[in-house]
Amino acid sequence: MILFFSINCSLLFAHTYGVFTANIGNVYYGGTAAGESKFQNQAIAFLCHEYMQEYFPDIEENIYLEIGFSDDKDISLTYDFYQGSVWQWAEHNRPVKRKGVRIIFSQSQNRAQNVLKLLEYSMLNLKKLKKEGSIASSVISDILQTQTSSTIESILQIHVFRNLGEEEYQVNREYYFLNDKYFFVDFLNNDSVYLILNKINQIISNYYMGSIIFETDSTGYFYNRETKKLSEQFTISNKLKSFYFEHTSSDFNKKRIYFEYEAYGIERVKKKFIYLANELFLFEGVEEYEDIWVKKELDKRKIK
Repeated sequence: MILFFSINCSLLFAHTYGVFTANIGNVYYGGTAAGESKFQNQAIAFLCHEYMQEYFPDIEENIYLEIGFSDDKDISLTYDFYQGSVWQWAEHNRPVKRKGVRIIFSQSQNRAQNVLKLLEYSMLNLKKLKKEGSIASSVISDILQTQTSSTIESILQIHVFRNLGEEEYQVNREYYFLNDKYFFVDFLNNDSVYLILNKINQIISNYYMGSIIFETDSTGYFYNRETKKLSEQFTISNKLKSFYFEHTSSDFNKKRIYFEYEAYGIERVKKKFIYLANELFLFEGVEEYEDIWVKKELDKRKIK
């Protein structure tokens, strides 16, 4: 089964930082809209919405998902306001006014399965959750270790495409989410699957040429949609701590994709790359060659 859904989104600002908030029905989710976080959180929120529609259609509680991608033991299941205390300084800015089932969860893999486990427990124990306000961490640990129910297994079998129907059909149709895995498809080749990953960090794509798929912030693959070839896994050397990569440009004639990242720190070092699509080769250290070329050209212009 392949499903699409429209989503309402808003970008709210709390104090000095931005918070991305969106909802699918009564399921609200939030976080930074960078890398693949927006799309992946959408997929999990969509599955939670489908779970509620299928198994608890008469319950109209709001579901609040605050989910991340790093392995964090600080997991909570409460009956509280969305984003907790973030809007207490200006309550009128809170995107949802009433309390609901609030799930805080951050993990790199099996995210949908475990969020659904917490949601299922909250629905089966809703009166207790409302009365006590929160579930003990030891109980949460037990919930996550229990065998996945048949109801959750059925929800995990739903195909959720990356764009979730937000944009034109083929735009951003890079993969579908199924059973906590990412199935990459060639939308110019009958949606044939060419790569399956457990996690994704970021995608840099040129519609016709192909896509650079970062599994982590330093490893990834390239798929050439023209030649239908997938590269071996590449590794970026000596990757510095940074935010996401920036796709600076693409040259279709030369079959090249240009991107860079800026490292954290006082010096704000930039590292630049060229991906050679036809050769399936990542060219690193572009900034060093650029400096050599600039120096050479400046030397030519010096007055003798």
